[in-house]
Amino acid sequence: MPSAQRHAARVLIALVLLTVALGAVLIAAPAALAAAGGGTSGFSGGGGGGGGGGGAHAFEIYLIFRVLLDIALLGHGKGAIVLAVLALVYAFYRWGLPWLRANVDARRQRGSAHRRETRRRERRVELAAAEAAEDSENPMFDPEHVRAAAGALFNQIQFAWDADDRIRLRGLIAPKLLEEWERRLDEFDRQGWRNRIEPLGEPTVEYVGLRQGGGRGDADDAGDRVVVRIDARLRDYVVDRQGRHIKRKGQFTETVRLREFWTLQRREDHWILASIEQGAEGAHRLKEQILPTAWSDTQALRDEAIVEQASADAPPADVKTRELVNVDFNTDARATALDLSLADGRFAPDVLEAAAHRAVAAWSEAIDGSSAELAKLAEPQAILELLYAGDGSRRTRLVVRGAQIKRIAIVALDPATDPPTLTIDAVLHGRRYLEDRDTAKVLGGDPARATTFTERWTLALTEDPATPWRIVSVGAPAGTRK
Repeated sequence: MPSAQRHAARVLIALVLLTVALGAVLIAAPAALAAAGGGTSGFSGGGGGGGGGGGAHAFEIYLIFRVLLDIALLGHGKGAIVLAVLALVYAFYRWGLPWLRANVDARRQRGSAHRRETRRRERRVELAAAEAAEDSENPMFDPEHVRAAAGALFNQIQFAWDADDRIRLRGLIAPKLLEEWERRLDEFDRQGWRNRIEPLGEPTVEYVGLRQGGGRGDADDAGDRVVVRIDARLRDYVVDRQGRHIKRKGQFTETVRLREFWTLQRREDHWILASIEQGAEGAHRLKEQILPTAWSDTQALRDEAIVEQASADAPPADVKTRELVNVDFNTDARATALDLSLADGRFAPDVLEAAAHRAVAAWSEAIDGSSAELAKLAEPQAILELLYAGDGSRRTRLVVRGAQIKRIAIVALDPATDPPTLTIDAVLHGRRYLEDRDTAKVLGGDPARATTFTERWTLALTEDPATPWRIVSVGAPAGTRK
């Protein structure tokens, strides 16, 4: 073989190896699948505005074929080799890589360490469920009942979504989540698409979380929650206007494997779906507190006691905060707050931490559930920032999962205003991403990766002893947001 041909062959081999290496790196990103509740962005060609683009795609295909034809005709033998290599590279990225990625993700999710962790978690939840059932004198938390109810609910929701039966969905899903799903169904209609779902066999249900909230003021037992991990196989595809089947992105066939964490909310004597988290996105559920009784949440009880004591020791209402401290004495906000806390316990760091804990819990609940608790703690404009990243049209939403407070820093204090305000940086760790509400397309962030991020909140002092601090604005700390 001439040296030029040997050199060309080595180059082609290097290109193939580079392609495979890049593929191996990309495999590390886990595949996220959703059946009922998924958006158009999950399918090849999905996520657009519906229609259009066909001419542009046809022109692109024409250019590709023309280039390949020129290579084959003008390159003689070497052109045919190049053409064959390009075909192999295309096949690898089009079919091989998605298949490898799905299998790696499956092994990761079902690895022996993960199974052991889940089994240990289930045993703990089952013990707590016995306590919860005894405390409430109700079999709702019984493991067998929960698993059977979750499996039946899963199938009912898939069938209702497949039939586009929104009336049926209303009886199976909590109102806030249903609002998101109906937007996605509307987008399917705009595209002229129909998402067809067919469960293949019964789902595997693992009981991994429990919270009994009834008895502490939660109306209609809405505070009662259980978390289950669903593992199921389904046929999941879209039928377009022309009757063609469109598979999910990265899938060989219409058969997909679904792994999701479902949070179920009690509605009278049955469970309904309150929230869904994909695989890695819901992994934090395996580490959350198990709360078998209404009084098991020691962190919440501690925070309530701190706030109650601080409010009881607050100065009279006619005493202004600016009268309690010389604001020129120290320009450091934290030092000034500590000075103030000697006269007004509501400025103490542990009270601010308690307020932040409650705000983060209410924020997480409002993502898919009720925003009633968040409305007690934040002004409407602040809620718009927290839930929709300031998007007045509310076409996008900011999703936060499993957020935990790492630390809080006081960065500004103005005791001279009426009411006094205090600005904090809350450093949180969890998953945060921006999502298109119509298509479920992730616009920023990564649902599968936990990150540390900082929220800057300005709080105003209130006269409510149960809620001494209220979020009045949400800002962006320097260097934390683009």
